[in-house]
Amino acid sequence: MSYKIWSSLSNREKNIIGAMALDGAVTLYYFSHAMALDGEPNLNSLAMGVLVGKTIGLAIILAIILHLIINGHKDTEKADERDGAIEGKANTTAYVVLLLGVVIVMGGVLMGSWFDATFSLNHIINTPFFVFHALVLSITASDFAKHTAQLVFYRQGY
Repeated sequence: MSYKIWSSLSNREKNIIGAMALDGAVTLYYFSHAMALDGEPNLNSLAMGVLVGKTIGLAIILAIILHLIINGHKDTEKADERDGAIEGKANTTAYVVLLLGVVIVMGGVLMGSWFDATFSLNHIINTPFFVFHALVLSITASDFAKHTAQLVFYRQGY
């Protein structure tokens, strides 16, 4: 993103883009390390606990650094009715994406149990490891949808 485009963005838009970048980095960190773990049903819960703790710590540290870079010592902008309306519409978008993700995960588990012997992937799909991470991915997709909707609405001048 060139400096000219970055300087044309409002502080809210910069914070939204920063949040998307942070979410993307933390998601890549988490999933790259989680997929390296043994994904069997008897997954080592200590290893998962350590990974989740590291991921939360990383997210907090990166969020603080990001906030200092984008906002510095400026006072935050007060939200007005337009900001509330944009957030409401973006939350609606996020809700729909999250609902679709949960329905897809539920459908995958149900279909996997119906066609037990037919699909060789069934032993992977119906594990708690897979279902948990599919739901985490749905939450992450929902968050990206919310931020994307906010950017679109701010750019349109909603």
